[in-house]
Amino acid sequence: MSRYFLVCAGIWILATNSLSAQTNSPTVQSRKAQPKPKPKGAWWYTGDPAPATQGPPDMTGVWFSGQSADISKSTLLGQEMILTPYGKQRYDTVDHAKDPDSFCLPQGPGRQIMSAHPMMILQRPDVITFLSESQRVFRLVYLDGRGHPEDLADYPEWTGSSIGHWEGDTLVVDTRGINDRTWIDTSGHEHSKDLHMTERFHMTDRNTFDYVTTYEDPVFFVKPFTIKRVFKRQIGDRIMDQACMENEKDVKSLMPTIGAAGR
Repeated sequence: MSRYFLVCAGIWILATNSLSAQTNSPTVQSRKAQPKPKPKGAWWYTGDPAPATQGPPDMTGVWFSGQSADISKSTLLGQEMILTPYGKQRYDTVDHAKDPDSFCLPQGPGRQIMSAHPMMILQRPDVITFLSESQRVFRLVYLDGRGHPEDLADYPEWTGSSIGHWEGDTLVVDTRGINDRTWIDTSGHEHSKDLHMTERFHMTDRNTFDYVTTYEDPVFFVKPFTIKRVFKRQIGDRIMDQACMENEKDVKSLMPTIGAAGR
C-alpha cells in the first residue's frame, strides 16, 4: 500500500470525525432545534387572533384576491353580465393599448381592490381606508351617517363617493359618482357616469372575506349583475412602493390591440 494512499485515507477519517463532532455538538443541536422567533407587530401582521371587542369584525390588514381579469367570469348564477348593444360595441372594439392603468391613471374602486397588487385596509368606526400598493392610491368609505355630496354629478371622482354601514357582520358600501374614464376590469369593460356599485364585505373567518359586488349601469349593462371574489389576509406582508411609470420605457411603443385579441 502506497504512502500516498495512507495519507489520503488518514485525512478523510480525520475530516469525517471532525464533521461528525461538529454536527453532534450541543451548539449545533440547539441551533437546529431552536424555533424561528415570532415576528413582532400587530395581530393582523403576526397572525394572532384579533382582540375581543364589541361591534363588527376588524378587517384591518393586508389583503389579496388576484387581478380583476374579466369580471364577467366571476358573476353569480342567474346574475350574469349582459351588455347593451352600445356596451357590446364598446367592448368588442376596446383598445387594450389605451388601458387607463397603463397610463398610471387611478383604477377605479372595484378594479383597485381586485388588483395584481395587494391592498391594505385601515378600519375605524367612522371611516374605512383602502390603500392600494398600485400607485399608492387611496379610497375612503365614510361610516359616519353622511350621504353622498349634493354636487356629486358635477365632480366625479376616480374612486367615486363611497358611504357605508354595517349589517351585522357585513360591511355594505354604496358608491356613485365614479369617473367614467376608468375600466371596471382588466379585460376592458367600460362604464358610464351612471355606474352605481353596491359592495358587500363579509368575513367568513378571521383571515378571509367574501367580496360580493353588484354593478348597475343602464348605459352599458341591460340589468344589474353581481360578482363574487374571495380575499385572503396576507399574514406577515405589507404594501410596498409601486410607481407606475418609474423606469417605464415601453408605453410609447404600445400598439393598438382591439377587442378579443387583448383578452
